[in-house]
Amino acid sequence: MGKRKAVKKLLKSTLPVPVYEYEQGVAIEDLVNFSDDEDHTSQLTTTSTVPAHNTSSGPSGASASTLASALAPNSMGSGLGTPSASESDADGFRDTIREKINEKKKSSKQRFAERQARKQQAVLDSGPAQDIAWNAQLEKERLEEIAVISDACRVLGRQIFEIQPDGHCMFSAVADQLGLLAILPPEQANNPYTTRRLAAQYMREHKDDFIPFLPSVDGEDMPGATDDGIMNDAQFGEYCHRVEGTAEWGGEPEIQALSRAFDIPIHVIQRGPPTVVSHGGAGDAFGGATEAKASAAAGERVVRISYHRRMYGLGEHYNSLRPAK
Repeated sequence: MGKRKAVKKLLKSTLPVPVYEYEQGVAIEDLVNFSDDEDHTSQLTTTSTVPAHNTSSGPSGASASTLASALAPNSMGSGLGTPSASESDADGFRDTIREKINEKKKSSKQRFAERQARKQQAVLDSGPAQDIAWNAQLEKERLEEIAVISDACRVLGRQIFEIQPDGHCMFSAVADQLGLLAILPPEQANNPYTTRRLAAQYMREHKDDFIPFLPSVDGEDMPGATDDGIMNDAQFGEYCHRVEGTAEWGGEPEIQALSRAFDIPIHVIQRGPPTVVSHGGAGDAFGGATEAKASAAAGERVVRISYHRRMYGLGEHYNSLRPAK
């Protein structure tokens, strides 16, 4: 039997693992470390700078001193190992004690938070590698979008009023603007279902004006959007139902419907080009491209909202542009 196995057997079957108490009552166990190298003798790690007081003994009455003497060389030269008290061993031993003391001081909340952080980091580490070039391109577009919309707001004397990103953002942004223009009372201006209901009502009443521009019930990015043909009546009815009563995102068709329903221009400021897309009211069939100066020249009776693709990292989003303070 090798020396290492002999020592392990001795510890497991003959002597209990000694428990030592140090400062602040922290118990440090398993202080005996054995080398994996069969050419080296096993070592009992001790240090003269840390006092050890045995607090337990096994059935045979063995103590830490008994264990140490058992491992020490005897007069016949058949000892199992030689004690080591090198500076590196002592430093490592003290660091271990400090870590256990600090760990004991932490509250359960701190330990839970640290475990959660480690789990989250593990998930991130296990994910696919990030595309550095793509991330750089997205950041470039985000900064450009901020710059273009900010410049347009300065020309228009407007500032962004942030709308909740909850699926209703376009309807909420238009409702906020209609409230500022006193077209909607405050209680309706704060309710996106007001503009949802009016947009759906207008689209139902002018079905032939909208069906050719609706790619599918689920939107332009969903299955069926590139199929030949147009919606049937049942599909159009379902589309209008979702506009009116759900949190489905609104886009160009709904902006056009609201512009006509209220007979008011709706200008959408974006990164572009163009910087401004105009929906001109009841007499404007398709809207048009324009610039911030032209929008400013249209006067104050205009609904102005901003459209963001990169600015918030949320995908497509609309905000209201209120007069700057």
